[in-house]
Amino acid sequence: MQGKRKLRFGLAAGLALSLVAAACGSDSSSDGSSGTEGSVAESAESSGSVAAATGDEVVRLAVNPWTGSAVNANVAKAIIEKQGLGKVELTDIDENAMWPAIAKGDTLDGVLEIWPSGHAADYETYITGKKGIVDGGLLGPDAKIGWYVPQFVIDEHPELATWEGFKDPKLAELFKTAESGSDGQFLMGDPSYVSYDEQIIKNLELPLKFVVAGSEAALITAIQNAEADKKPLLLQFWQPHWLQSKVKLAEVTLPEFTDACAESAAANDGKFACDYPIDKLYKAFNDKLETKAPNSFAVLSNLQLTTDQQNEIAALIDGDGMTPAEAAQQWVDANEAVWKSWLPA
Repeated sequence: MQGKRKLRFGLAAGLALSLVAAACGSDSSSDGSSGTEGSVAESAESSGSVAAATGDEVVRLAVNPWTGSAVNANVAKAIIEKQGLGKVELTDIDENAMWPAIAKGDTLDGVLEIWPSGHAADYETYITGKKGIVDGGLLGPDAKIGWYVPQFVIDEHPELATWEGFKDPKLAELFKTAESGSDGQFLMGDPSYVSYDEQIIKNLELPLKFVVAGSEAALITAIQNAEADKKPLLLQFWQPHWLQSKVKLAEVTLPEFTDACAESAAANDGKFACDYPIDKLYKAFNDKLETKAPNSFAVLSNLQLTTDQQNEIAALIDGDGMTPAEAAQQWVDANEAVWKSWLPA
């Protein structure tokens, strides 16, 4: 999530259980695929002959409201159009509304960054259930949503390194704001993000109030202001994110992610009370995209960015003020050796 990136609980309930193992890096298959059902390879076998490409095909990609999503989509657009493989249109849309749109295929063809910790039911319905969407394989970064405070908070109050420290009303009051009243504030980003934080606060009986900042940019500003003013701040944030290399943030230890937590998230029963799991970010496409635009499909399927690469581009946007298109084009121009292998054979 430059971001969740959103935020986000997804893959089928059974796959959600396997996310615990992902923390040890054991989820990936040896060929680098996600190992989930409805894979691109499976789709290719069942799609029959591939239509001849003319370079005029338009591929429509979803851009969710976090910088990492914009990075991926704009990098893909720059490469596909630079190579004359087709045209790419980008559509701003939240991570929940995109699923039926991609499945239908009339306004969206795919998305390049899904955080599985937010979409178990969607994966089960659309990919496992083969309702118009195929798993596009791994994007590259392993990601993690969590609760964060500036490092100086832990230095001054070591007990706040874990969630138990926030049970003390006096310590929770350190995070009090005008919006949170008598409780400490817990700050969330975009309201469209899939989040379990309100449930965690309630189920762990913490004297905190869930407050929505409105956007990833608002979270970044809050972090920068807290660091400058040395004012305590508790918020949902994530890795990878370029800001993590600029500001020292400490992740608060929450109760361990368990099978019961995975089942709660998949059932959306309101009982979630643990940490977020490791997210292995993946891509998803309309099941007719390979036939519609085979050359663009090849690039999108092959596209993978490392955490450092995504952070580098995101920093140009959020840190240096470049547009996503400008930042992506600068990176593409300087890194042909990286993306040349993504091109169709």
